[in-house]
Amino acid sequence: MAVIEEMKKTRRIAVVGAGAVGSYYGGRLWEGASLRRDDIPTTVSFHLRGENYDYCTEYGIHVSSYHGDFHIPAEDLLAYRTTEDMARDLLSDGEDFFDWVVCALKSTSLHEIPSLIEPLLSRKTRLLVIMNGFVEDGLIDMMRMRHRETSGLDGLGCQAIYGGMALVCSNRTSPGMIKHSYGGKLVCGVAYSANAEKEAGGDDGNSGWVESDKHAIEDLFQLASPAVPFEFEPCLRKGRWWKGVWNLPFSGIAVSMGGITVDRIVNDPGLRKLAYKVMDETISIANADLRKHGCTEDELLGELTKEEMMTLSDNMGAYQVSTMLDLHARKPMEVKYIFRKAVDLANELGVSCPHLESLVWHIEAHQRYHNLY
Repeated sequence: MAVIEEMKKTRRIAVVGAGAVGSYYGGRLWEGASLRRDDIPTTVSFHLRGENYDYCTEYGIHVSSYHGDFHIPAEDLLAYRTTEDMARDLLSDGEDFFDWVVCALKSTSLHEIPSLIEPLLSRKTRLLVIMNGFVEDGLIDMMRMRHRETSGLDGLGCQAIYGGMALVCSNRTSPGMIKHSYGGKLVCGVAYSANAEKEAGGDDGNSGWVESDKHAIEDLFQLASPAVPFEFEPCLRKGRWWKGVWNLPFSGIAVSMGGITVDRIVNDPGLRKLAYKVMDETISIANADLRKHGCTEDELLGELTKEEMMTLSDNMGAYQVSTMLDLHARKPMEVKYIFRKAVDLANELGVSCPHLESLVWHIEAHQRYHNLY
């Protein structure tokens, strides 16, 4: 039986940013709900834009997955052009809040998120942000400011905020068509907890989490099991660095080389060696940062993380990382929160990272030359 704080007739989930990642995870939650994998009836609503909305409302969402294909038929798809429409539809059904908002936008859209999700939030809503890079501090500050401007009240206007790190090979090949070619686990940690903040007697947004926060997200992803291997990470900062041990070398080299696939990196002896060098530097920065934030030696990253990421990459095949696709499509690239922030932290901590810093210079050069901001 799922753990919920109040008895509800239906669990309501909203997916904002239904692209390659949002459509996959939202689709797996929809699939689990349709198969009634737990005792709570669940609806999953998708926020879609432009031609993606037009296609999906006519033909549905198709997911081709190495873990089993599935299709959300158009007649079963709860699709919306705006989050305001999502909220109005919810109220017309007699419900007054979404239990979960799953946001899978890129960090280049971070500034849009507070106003985009505001219609969907209540003090009972839990927000999961599946994004790359160190985004939580900026998002929490923007949400706090937005909530104060719109309501005149302090706080964030929600129950909890989670950060999600997805080791998933998922691309949107065309409107409504998702190709999930390979993947590891989805790791999530807590960035903000209203209950923990209340227990701590403060309002600093850094008061940790309580057991109900952990149970709530574990229950949510029971719906998507076993297709989505899920793991709760007690320290979100560690989880962000864990994902960085993959992102920084492989996304970094893919873009630095002008846009190449993962198989070309792992199969080229020089690039493979460079990936290991960048992983070593990333782990050194991560551990210095984690020590600064009070982690013990047993909680640090090490050789097991490095080999986990290389083994995963060896099995990905010709995967096209999202930053490489953005470079090729001449779209804004996620440079600030994935790459630059890691190097800035290294400089603050006095950790040498010459290979990583060189990659970031190359990536930023691509960004400047093609105006990919």
